[in-house]
Amino acid sequence: MSRVISVGTAELPYKYRQSDLKSYADTLLSRYGQGPGRMLDVFDSSLIETRGLVHPREWFESEKSFRERSESYLSGALSISRSAIEDCLDRYGGDTGDFDHIIYVSSTGVSTPTIDAILLNELKLDNHIRRTPIWGLGCAGGAAGLSRALEYTKAYPQSAALLIATEICSLAFHGDDYSKSNLVSLALFSDGAAAVVVAGKENGLYGRTGISLLDSLSTTYYDSLDVMGWEIVDDGFKAIFSKDIPSIVRDRVRENIEELVSGRGITINDLRHYIVHPGGPKVLSEYERSLGLREGAFVQSRKVLREHGNMSSPTVLYVLKEFMEGGPGEKGEYGIISALGPGFSSELLLFRTE
Repeated sequence: MSRVISVGTAELPYKYRQSDLKSYADTLLSRYGQGPGRMLDVFDSSLIETRGLVHPREWFESEKSFRERSESYLSGALSISRSAIEDCLDRYGGDTGDFDHIIYVSSTGVSTPTIDAILLNELKLDNHIRRTPIWGLGCAGGAAGLSRALEYTKAYPQSAALLIATEICSLAFHGDDYSKSNLVSLALFSDGAAAVVVAGKENGLYGRTGISLLDSLSTTYYDSLDVMGWEIVDDGFKAIFSKDIPSIVRDRVRENIEELVSGRGITINDLRHYIVHPGGPKVLSEYERSLGLREGAFVQSRKVLREHGNMSSPTVLYVLKEFMEGGPGEKGEYGIISALGPGFSSELLLFRTE
């Protein structure tokens, strides 16, 4: 058993209203006389009101090479990762000596050395700190990173881990691409970073308030490799989406949750809290329907989607932050952290309020 001590999120340099981004997309994609037309309706049905970006809108007006996108990822990811770490530590009065392991999660850019190594140098962290960079888990990455932090701090209960999940999703938008997937990417995705400190039960931080992580379950569904991911194109990454995602939620998620909680001798009816990655309004509705919850039950998930959009891996950690800031309820209540990603895969954690 391990405990989430603090969750911090990044300040983004640019924040836009969804209505402004819709108008901008119409202008940008109509440059060559081929307007997106009714496909822009996805901006209105997304439930998103505002989104944060690393770049100003003008950055997208010219074509960018893969090298330019990679350089932008490096500088942007470093900046917002630092911001998230500072927020995380400030929230409990901690410092960079509190953890001995960094887990860095991302899917929207590549860097070797990885971002965590660069952060180690910039923040002058202990040069013996363990590092685990994880790439390619997409929207499931934040929950998967928590699972790896749980496993590490269970194996080394005197230790604490810092999880960082950072994405620059806006780099996947291509101004000359009129495909539906490109429009959906522009309408839903944004940039963001979150940092979480997880402490083992023999670590000095463990006595602080937080939630206890009890167990986790990773599931990769057979024959679903084409549901979500990246297509590699000459100038970067292009998003792949399938319309089957809501149906997978409807058909598979409840079964996975039941499998996880049954190992702890409880049932799905004992769960009082759901911290769910808001992939989009249809995905959230299918989660609620499959679990027998009322429409709109995921208040924190919808709030994060409305205010930040889908930031891929850090998004579920933004929801976790909202949950912890709002007061986690009565002591001893069970809850689930859930996110879905490429593979197609599900990442679940069982937690208890303390």
